[in-house]
Amino acid sequence: MEPSRVKTVYVVEDDEGVRALLERVLGTFYALRTFASGREALNALQALPPDVLLTDLQIGDFAGEDLAWAAGHLDTPPRVVVMSGDRRRLLQAARWAQPTVPKPFKIPALIGAIESERPIAG
Repeated sequence: MEPSRVKTVYVVEDDEGVRALLERVLGTFYALRTFASGREALNALQALPPDVLLTDLQIGDFAGEDLAWAAGHLDTPPRVVVMSGDRRRLLQAARWAQPTVPKPFKIPALIGAIESERPIAG
């Protein structure tokens, strides 16, 4: 799936290898900023919210759920897409995230999730 327009996407992932892969691949399609910590991402969200927040649920200093909640309460909230290898947490997040992406993921599925305007089954 080709992205429809250039969106601003913030990626929050504490795993350096996964973050580098996402930056390399998604950076060709989107105006992308990556963050290794939830606190760093929260500061950026409050200063300038993106179109889409793509966050792992398991980030070292901050729960992805808490980051998504904070993003949802901004004056201009971004769409929130969550990813995780923890199936139980991902199923719980499916109640409020739009959409969820299970790890390991395929890049076309991840781009589809970012581009989607509605939840997609993982």
